[in-house]
Amino acid sequence: MFKKVQLIVLTIVCFLFLSSCEKTEFLEDVVFDNSLLNGISFNVAEKEINIIYESTFNEPFVDHVMVTSPTARVISWLENNINNFGTMNKIAIDIQKASITRKEIVSKVEVKGIIKKQNEYLYEIIFEILYFLYNDSNQILATTKAEVFRSTTSSQFISLNERNLILDNITLEALRDLSNKSVELLKVHMSEYVL
Repeated sequence: MFKKVQLIVLTIVCFLFLSSCEKTEFLEDVVFDNSLLNGISFNVAEKEINIIYESTFNEPFVDHVMVTSPTARVISWLENNINNFGTMNKIAIDIQKASITRKEIVSKVEVKGIIKKQNEYLYEIIFEILYFLYNDSNQILATTKAEVFRSTTSSQFISLNERNLILDNITLEALRDLSNKSVELLKVHMSEYVL
């Protein structure tokens, strides 16, 4: 009888212990598919992509910790989604900025009348792209600048995998914004040369 009670108590304790464990959350990888982003075609003979932005290893910049940097993502999008055809003129695209920064911020959260300070990281991404349309004599016919800014926050104590997913997510969202903004501005400022 005593062994049955012990077995029942042990079973209940094990059940309570296992049911109180936190569920494991599996985060899905971010998929970068340029075919899902906007594209545009120019009636020009040549397309030139210039990288003006230089990545830095200093704080607060964190683009160097990513497997594929934001600059590489922008270059991939420009190569795949900005198309050229024609026999005259040239489109030059300058990548001015493609950086992600991380800054520590302290936020105050009030829980039941008690003010609690909470350390978080603020991630900010900036894309700045200049488009120049040149004629065959190398004179500028039109220019436009597309600039995108996004930010997000996270807890200070997250895993490296969660940090990488946050960086990839913010990069993808900013790249979507950049593709939309670029198409919008190019159709306004270079409408004669855009399909």
